[in-house]
Amino acid sequence: MLVEINLLPKRERKSQLIPLLSIVVAMLLIVGATTFYVIVQRMEQQITQLKTELDQTKALRIAEEEKQKTKTNASVGAQLQEAIRWAEQYPVHTVALLHELIERLPERGFLMNVSYARDGVIQLTVQFDTTRESAAYLQALKDASFIADVKLTSLTATEGKTEEEGTMPRYIGQFSVQLNMEEWKKQQQGGET
Repeated sequence: MLVEINLLPKRERKSQLIPLLSIVVAMLLIVGATTFYVIVQRMEQQITQLKTELDQTKALRIAEEEKQKTKTNASVGAQLQEAIRWAEQYPVHTVALLHELIERLPERGFLMNVSYARDGVIQLTVQFDTTRESAAYLQALKDASFIADVKLTSLTATEGKTEEEGTMPRYIGQFSVQLNMEEWKKQQQGGET
């Protein structure tokens, strides 16, 4: 029988927990760093893509604005050309026209309101002392060569000044006058009044 005598002290077994724990932590750090790197790269790609889309959108918006400006400028130019053409074709010298309308008023007749439309229609509001004066003014307008048509649309009496025998009414007449544009132009060019 043999007896084994071991005089060497027993070796303590090293704990494998620390190296194993170190390896696990190192693996987690590597996985975490790799994941973080991948996420950062994707975000950078998205940022780059969004910047590119933003630049393209800005360029497209600028191009559309320029296109709208040219369209607007073209349409404004066309409108101005049309307005100039109309003004050259239908010039009505309103000062001379008013002078002609006032000349035909009776002595105590007063223009109170005048409105002129582009189609040559003039609305007049005139004050008279008598109905005879309104009839005389209507006839004077009918006799004018530059007036195509004239109508007395209304004649109303309003209270006027008081005299010994009572109140004398004033008459307000509303006239609708259609201007003969060709005749008016001829008259203005010829210097006739």
